[in-house]
Amino acid sequence: MEAYVKFALIIGCLISTFSLSAQYDIDIDIKNYDNDTLIVGYYYADKQLVQDTLYAIQPGKFEFAGEDTLSAGIYILLTAPDKEFIQFNVNEDNKVFSISYDYNNKVDITYTDSQDNSNFQNYISHLNEMRPEAEMLRDTITALEEKGKEATSFKSELEKIDNEVAEYQKNILTSYPNSITAKVLKANNDVELPEFPDTKDGQLERYLYYKAHFFDNLDLSDPLSMNLGIIQPKIDTYLDRLTSNYPDSIIVSLDYLLEKMQPAEKTYQYYLGTFLSKYGNSKIIGYDAIYVYLIDNYYAVGKTPWVSEDNLIKIIDNANKIRPSLIGKIGADIKVYEEDEVTPISISSIDYEYLVLLFWAPNCPHCTKMMPSVVEFNEKWKDKGIKTFAICTKHQDKTKSCWESLEEKNMLGFINAADKLHRSRFKLKYNVSSTPKIFILNKDREILLKNLGAEHLEGAMLEILKNDNREDLIPK
Repeated sequence: MEAYVKFALIIGCLISTFSLSAQYDIDIDIKNYDNDTLIVGYYYADKQLVQDTLYAIQPGKFEFAGEDTLSAGIYILLTAPDKEFIQFNVNEDNKVFSISYDYNNKVDITYTDSQDNSNFQNYISHLNEMRPEAEMLRDTITALEEKGKEATSFKSELEKIDNEVAEYQKNILTSYPNSITAKVLKANNDVELPEFPDTKDGQLERYLYYKAHFFDNLDLSDPLSMNLGIIQPKIDTYLDRLTSNYPDSIIVSLDYLLEKMQPAEKTYQYYLGTFLSKYGNSKIIGYDAIYVYLIDNYYAVGKTPWVSEDNLIKIIDNANKIRPSLIGKIGADIKVYEEDEVTPISISSIDYEYLVLLFWAPNCPHCTKMMPSVVEFNEKWKDKGIKTFAICTKHQDKTKSCWESLEEKNMLGFINAADKLHRSRFKLKYNVSSTPKIFILNKDREILLKNLGAEHLEGAMLEILKNDNREDLIPK
């Protein structure tokens, strides 16, 4: 029955503008409110920002007015110092009206010359009237079912209430289809599903239908969707609950969302940047492939004209650094050297079934902390053809510290190497900007996993062997 959501207000930027010849003019009368300041906030995607700070004309009386453009959407009146708030709607064709309520009673709000706000207030009042009976029925049904008793009659009564609320919503949607209230009610309605067979295939069809129609009730191409306070939860649900967490699946969903958003330039711009930041900063293994995909298919092909040339160059360069070491890519064959700095060792020269490629440094605290786990793993798995190739990242005269640290860190059982002059350019080929960094490669040098924590090495290897049908390599 709940058709609206309460949001926490985060105070952001301040924009203030007043004029006698106002394009918008909203009179606000708050009885029993002694403070002379009132904040007007607004929704923008997942944020709640400040639109204006109002100062009392008379005690409890404020005017929110201006001659500039005011976007349609849901706005917030935030009182001080308690930071309690009410919401009101501003429609494109109705920006002159008045709001009146009692500071001590923020439930009964009166709107003059605003049919949309009056409709919303009446709807909320109707919900409040119905809620006590509905909650009592739900509690009764739960109590009866816990005792194994019949609750059919109570379910029928609850269904009547739900149907009455649905009919009330339907009346608003039919009579005022372009109003903010109608758009919010519609967006909060779930997907209407046809009947599907109660089989495994039927469940899959049901899921696919639900996902395909998830945004039927929220038009992402309408710029207004950014200002209703409801777009972010819908997008989060679509990406986090309706999309598999594999990078390829997420990429398909992102393309779908961005295509729907593209007609709304600011929505498209905001979310493309948001997605790039989200997946670029993600700690989830493999999600950097999503980051690179967005750069390759949006930024690098002229679909982000708002990005400066300097920033675009940096973004594309970052993708180029990451791309060679993405999971699924064939890792570069690198030639490094034993302690004598003459004897070469390359990945292709090592006889292995699977290779743990470890980049480390003697003075790296994290390397020191994780090394016992890698040593333990190596001792357990090396006889099964799973080798550990440890490459020290120090150069020039600091390379000496690599060899001095091996015994201290119990690394003598590894295949150890370094590259004093960095001729192999392994830092570029495997994007080694920090240590430790761990890769798992198969015999074809395909990167199966990377950026693993040492404590997850064994679990990851077990999963790889199961997926490859190589349980024969699992130590007994």
